[in-house]
Amino acid sequence: PGDHFFPLLKKQADQLRLQLKNKGAEKIIAFFDENSIEDTRWRGGHITTQGNYLFLLEKVLNEPWLGLILKPKAPKSLPERLGPVAKLLTRAQATGRCHVYGEGMRVNPFPPAGAALSADIAIHAHMYASTAGLESALAGVPTLLLDREGWNVGRFYTNGLEGKVVFKDWTSLWEALSDHWKKEKHITILNVAGPRESEGQVYDKTVSLLNILFCHISSLTLKKFSGST
Repeated sequence: PGDHFFPLLKKQADQLRLQLKNKGAEKIIAFFDENSIEDTRWRGGHITTQGNYLFLLEKVLNEPWLGLILKPKAPKSLPERLGPVAKLLTRAQATGRCHVYGEGMRVNPFPPAGAALSADIAIHAHMYASTAGLESALAGVPTLLLDREGWNVGRFYTNGLEGKVVFKDWTSLWEALSDHWKKEKHITILNVAGPRESEGQVYDKTVSLLNILFCHISSLTLKKFSGST
């Protein structure tokens, strides 16, 4: 729950947004992935990652109005995981409209909201771990979820949001995104994730709950060692 630091991220986010716009980006996408491993028995493997990046990088190269902010969970291994698609990443970065957060770092410490706040739309590539998408939405950025792995459980499906917030392929997601940009309809997932709190309240409530739990556990521990029930 990092909503307390959203205001601290705004200045850097605005600077990056201006940087991409100065290179011709009119619409900007922030994209999050959850890392991958070579064994396709677990998650989607590198093949799924390559497909996701291939789609977006080709869009950047073919559409001079599109900017892209990438926040991979494991930036250092990204070129290796992308395989032949890594060449497209290099070309996309050369346009000045593609930025990679944490490039060269083993683990990306930068908050997802920081990338999302520079963008017009955020896309999280996986349903099985969609916290980056939730944080983006909490920051007030329209957010979509991609579910190519078929993780069709949870409230996003039971609330009838397939084809509106959750998409099983890039084609349907891009059609909805294009429609969103044409009609300027606000897309967000906060309405199903819970009511939006004021900045910092999620953090404050989490700390308060932890304090209550700590006091309760401490009380039980004292009773145990004192022999009382």
